[in-house]
Amino acid sequence: MKAKISLTAFYLLTIILGGCVPSLHPLFTENELVFDSNLVGKWSEPNSSDIWEFKTADNKRYEFVLTQDKGKGVFTGMLGKIGNEFYLDIFPEDMNIPGNDFYKGHLIGAHSFMKIDVTKDSLKIGIMSPESVKKILEAEPNAIKHEKVDDRIILTASTKALKDFILKYAADEKAELFGKDEDNKPLRRVSVQEANEPENTEPNQPR
Repeated sequence: MKAKISLTAFYLLTIILGGCVPSLHPLFTENELVFDSNLVGKWSEPNSSDIWEFKTADNKRYEFVLTQDKGKGVFTGMLGKIGNEFYLDIFPEDMNIPGNDFYKGHLIGAHSFMKIDVTKDSLKIGIMSPESVKKILEAEPNAIKHEKVDDRIILTASTKALKDFILKYAADEKAELFGKDEDNKPLRRVSVQEANEPENTEPNQPR
């Protein structure tokens, strides 16, 4: 019998990661992280006020800041490769939610995953689709370990199982795990920031 997950514990998931598929575990281990300096800078879709900004952080990580009309979210970004594709794992960095320390102690952050295709002047992002994951699980309930909270899917699988799931279904065009390709509009670079690559990091080969 599946354990019931506290709704209070997952309050942060619904606030920060709305429209995503939250995961309790990361997508990559430390030695699987890679760094691509092409990602560093500010990006935006034409005719949109949203700004996706990536800054160099420590240990092959990025500081990812998403600025929208309703506010700003700050995340730690971790890039890695599964098969022939690159994926970004983001985790909320700034948990500035009203409440005392006891209340905040009941909040749990979560990882969410994006498929990334970046060149010098173009960035294409596909966010893991809740609708697609739901359809996969309806057809194959044991496709990946998960829980449901208020009809929302929470991935509880291990890092290895997460990669296996993505490797299998991201290659299936019918599954549309990261949305329809034509719906993932490319972002254009707004500005370039200096990217100081972490030490002992080999630059990625040209895509």
